[in-house]
Amino acid sequence: MFELNLNMYHATAIAALVLLLGRWIIKKVPALNNYCIPAPVVGGLVYALVHLALYATGVLTISFDGTLQTFFMTVFFTSVGFMASFKLLKKGGIQVVIFLVVAIVLVVLQDVLGTGLAAVFGLDPRLGLCMGSIPLVGGHGTSGSFGPLLESLGVADANAVALAAATFGLVAGSVIGGPRRARAASCHSFRL
Repeated sequence: MFELNLNMYHATAIAALVLLLGRWIIKKVPALNNYCIPAPVVGGLVYALVHLALYATGVLTISFDGTLQTFFMTVFFTSVGFMASFKLLKKGGIQVVIFLVVAIVLVVLQDVLGTGLAAVFGLDPRLGLCMGSIPLVGGHGTSGSFGPLLESLGVADANAVALAAATFGLVAGSVIGGPRRARAASCHSFRL
């Protein structure tokens, strides 16, 4: 099997092409736009399927340098809260407090259910966290951060499970939410 090792410049170029491919597919398939499926997810899925086919047939395996990944994840997560303020929280009033309480309860339930079901199936209960609040509340970024951490603590395949659960949560949430024109229009503000 041929192995292709890409440096950080090649990895960035491939990521940009995958993003553009995702945008192009979303323009051609209106259902993806209606369900607010992000371009990086669409392009990434196509890339993953192509890479899987190449790997499964023994033709090629590709590895990337993750130097820029760590840097950009740090930049993203440090900039998420820049628009938050106490003035904005005060404007939300009691509804913000109710939302906070409901969110905390759901996070706890997700983790209890995830660890409990993992134990029932004879898996490491910490793997249940990779199917709980880490991916379902934190998304791909949090999964990408905590997955390797849990693997370093001895939880086998934690990163793959967390990223798969985050992808499932993203797609399932979009499908359950349903295609609504107002919602579809608001999706564009969250896209890259």
